[in-house]
Amino acid sequence: MPPKTSRPAPIPSASAGGTLSSRAYGRIREAILSGELPLGAPISGRRLAARFRMSLLPVAQALRQLENDGLVESRPRAGTVVRVPTWEDVRGHYVVREALETQSARLFAERATVAERRELRAMAAALDALYAGTGGGRQDANRVPAAFHHRIAECAGCPELLRA
Repeated sequence: MPPKTSRPAPIPSASAGGTLSSRAYGRIREAILSGELPLGAPISGRRLAARFRMSLLPVAQALRQLENDGLVESRPRAGTVVRVPTWEDVRGHYVVREALETQSARLFAERATVAERRELRAMAAALDALYAGTGGGRQDANRVPAAFHHRIAECAGCPELLRA
């Protein structure tokens, strides 16, 4: 099994320029992350190539990169499927996320300005309202918490932590 990269590649936009393989990569990745291609679903490179109106080569390159990223897996004589994460995968991601968020919070506590603290309190109130069922729709259920944690990392003043 090829090694998995520790950090996912940037997400190329499906409509963005770039190589055909990077566009195929972005479209397939988005289909996986959105659930359009569910966990364990078989993936046909030929069908994707036809759907994207491109040759099989860029789609195959995209699938290899997605396999390196750990999103798909290829099995001899069985084909390519959307990878189902193991318990260890999920646990490992939570351990890393906890470490990153803890470090972000520590640095935020040390470095945040009064205005940044006020801004985070307002964002926390919006997040509380969302969880209480009084603020926003389904789209906000993913966007608001991500923006909150991203802003904490920004205020921490460590670009490497923010990228991670």
